[in-house]
Amino acid sequence: MLSILAWSLALAAIGTTPAGPCDLLDRSAAGALLGGAVSKMDPSGPEPDEDTGATRTICAYQAGQRMLIVVRLDFPNAGAAREATAAEMQPDKLSETNATAKEESGLGDKAYLVYTPKAIQYVVVKGPSVLSLILGGMPNALTTYEAPLRSDAAAATKKL
Repeated sequence: MLSILAWSLALAAIGTTPAGPCDLLDRSAAGALLGGAVSKMDPSGPEPDEDTGATRTICAYQAGQRMLIVVRLDFPNAGAAREATAAEMQPDKLSETNATAKEESGLGDKAYLVYTPKAIQYVVVKGPSVLSLILGGMPNALTTYEAPLRSDAAAATKKL
């Protein structure tokens, strides 16, 4: 039988466990963004991200041909998160994938809205974490998804 102290320590440990990628955005919110019921939800990680040195977790939601990918990168400190994200948002780096980015305000320490020819991505840097919500395979113009993607990013950022 666990003592009150043991229970308190166990509950404290649970409360400080970082949210997993599928905990950041629930299935119904993903379905609303995708415009249909989520038929598949695949979490992965944590694992090292070879490009950045961070720890990466991913949750991929699918509804038909539409997909939403939630990526969380956890760095050793806030400076490393900001530096890695700034490097990814450089015009020469973005041009490698025909992407464009614009800085957003109001979420986290820094936020970006990124477009590629077939996807829209919202990136938020908050302390030592970087959250990306990537939406692809959508039937309408990508600009129509800016507001709902931003809203879901805001909700997920609160859980970092």
